[in-house]
Amino acid sequence: MKLSFKQLIYLFTAFCTSLLLYRIYKSEGLSFIFLAWNLFLAFIPWWISNYLKKKERLGFVHIPLLVLWLLFLPNSPYILTDLFHLRPREYFPLWYDLVLVLVLSFALIGMMVFLKSLKDMFGILQKYVKPAYVAIITPFIFWLISFGLYLGRYLRFNSWNVVNHPFQLMRQSFDILFEKDTIAFTFIFSIFLAFLYYISKPLLKSEHHGA
Repeated sequence: MKLSFKQLIYLFTAFCTSLLLYRIYKSEGLSFIFLAWNLFLAFIPWWISNYLKKKERLGFVHIPLLVLWLLFLPNSPYILTDLFHLRPREYFPLWYDLVLVLVLSFALIGMMVFLKSLKDMFGILQKYVKPAYVAIITPFIFWLISFGLYLGRYLRFNSWNVVNHPFQLMRQSFDILFEKDTIAFTFIFSIFLAFLYYISKPLLKSEHHGA
């Protein structure tokens, strides 16, 4: 039996979640429960793109979904930055936190749904926009994602702040936009994400059923 991309993702998520729950049970602590929430946020853009690609034609009614997709998209690769939380802890060896549960497994799922969502959304764009324009938009999207990662990791903003703290978000974004650390982080991470995307494209073939 051949499993679809969606089925594999949910199966892998169930496995990682069970390991996380076991860790919580044995350690009697919730120190890594945030990974479950981060993964939920990472799934949102994938769910949106998966829904939109099934539509024969998009209209103005779908614009809010496109905006939400872009706002939540940085949450998917954001899990990679959870490596910052790794350190030796009581009850569990570091390798368990690193490989089995906490960072690499959850980060892998986040990156897989991120790359699939990007591929699907670019496929949708090509129905309405000339390929040359998509080629121009693509680097800008990678830059936006990377800048969003920087805002989330170092300024502690999240996707909801666009609604509940929009002016503070805009002001601080402009304040740090041309700082050396911001430029270096967004530039390097943009290239990193672009390489991952183009390397993964042949592997993430569009599925018409259950994708």
